[in-house]
Amino acid sequence: MGSAALILFLIFFFIIAIPCVGVAMLGSDLVNRLAFHPSKTPAIQLRVILKLVILEIISFGMLMGAYHILADYGQGV
Repeated sequence: MGSAALILFLIFFFIIAIPCVGVAMLGSDLVNRLAFHPSKTPAIQLRVILKLVILEIISFGMLMGAYHILADYGQGV
């Protein structure tokens, strides 16, 4: 019983940690670029937004994949 809970915890940790690390890296890069070129704010933000949208789509896909794997569709009410 304990190993199943650990595996479930690790799955959700992986699904949540990957997008968090990606957003932190993108945010750090954004802040560093804005610090050196504050007048180019719109161009810098547009450069980051595509990467952020792709990261969000991937994280949503991972969450939905985990839901479909863990959901029990075969049992009736």
